[in-house]
Amino acid sequence: MPKGTNVTNITRTYRTRVTGEFPNELTIKLEKESDLRYGENPNQPGSVYKLKGTSLAELTNIHIVKEGKEGLSATNFMDIARALDILKFFNAPSVAVMKHNIPSGFATQFEGNSLSEIYRLARDSDARSAFGSVVVLNRPLDVPTAEEITKTFVECVAAPGFKDGTMEILARKKDLRAISYSNLDKLPKFIGDDVEGLYDIKILPTGRAIVQKPYLSSIRGPEDLILNPLVKRVDKETGIEKEYVVEREPTQAELKDLLTAWYVNIGVRSNGIVFVKNGVTLAISSGHQERVGAVEHAIIKAYQKAMDREKIPYDPLDGASVRSKLSVNPLEGAVVSSDAFFPFRDSIDLVARVGVKAIIQPGGSLNDHEVIEAVNEHKMAMVYTLERCFGHF
Repeated sequence: MPKGTNVTNITRTYRTRVTGEFPNELTIKLEKESDLRYGENPNQPGSVYKLKGTSLAELTNIHIVKEGKEGLSATNFMDIARALDILKFFNAPSVAVMKHNIPSGFATQFEGNSLSEIYRLARDSDARSAFGSVVVLNRPLDVPTAEEITKTFVECVAAPGFKDGTMEILARKKDLRAISYSNLDKLPKFIGDDVEGLYDIKILPTGRAIVQKPYLSSIRGPEDLILNPLVKRVDKETGIEKEYVVEREPTQAELKDLLTAWYVNIGVRSNGIVFVKNGVTLAISSGHQERVGAVEHAIIKAYQKAMDREKIPYDPLDGASVRSKLSVNPLEGAVVSSDAFFPFRDSIDLVARVGVKAIIQPGGSLNDHEVIEAVNEHKMAMVYTLERCFGHF
């Protein structure tokens, strides 16, 4: 049995109080930045305010460079901000196609493909959901990508710049708004980054607010992952302690996709499951109340979206029952991320059945030993982040 990294005590993380650094009275100053077309709905007036305790609003400088529909709604603005919160993790050219605050599709550069191809892959990973989307790029918009964006209905496109000729192409769509932003690299993302003056505030319907520090990840790269997690467990019948260790480490290609899946999952509602292959999301399952249910939904979604791309008719009430008509299994060789631990081995058995080869998850379940056994039975790789990335927004 290969030597592993002992992570047995991670289960204590979820049972340990974190000492707060918040005063009994908290004063947060806001300054109006702009009025919105409306809030989340037309019967809700809305405006954007910036926190006065930080310069991030000035640094990111989100502003409209092409008008349409009398400006941005709250949902449009939130889509842009949430996309930036994902794109900040990626140095390579990448695109997030956003719908209702989560990505319907995401792609990052693979083997040098062009920005227009990256966008097409992100859009077509779930083309139906991309209808009426907000497209956010981490590179200046070029002419081929602008042409591709205008082929379908897009609400907004946001980029750190717009190359010559792109605004003329976008002008063909009078309601399409173009938004510019700056300094993506200034957004805090890793533990130790400066978050002075920043708060994650959730307003509750009862006249209360939950205030927490912004989410920061400890995963800067592959070197921060636990590639061979080991847990110890005492057998209840024999009293003998046994070690369970993941036997296979991921390949370099799998590692790259695992990191992509993890960073995208940071921008997904819990319970969140993300399948990725070659830098492209195959399915994103967001906001489910049960872990295995999120996995089931993502698998069916991946097959249905693949059938959409191949124009294979199917009855949505029958799930993925006609997936054998696909030219290839889209999930063969894919990786999956989970924003929290797998409580049981059922999810592992499911993803193995459809061809997934590697998993990234926090670890910390009381049944981690069973999960590791399942991974080894299926000859899969599984890495631990030792951090959860729940998001409720």
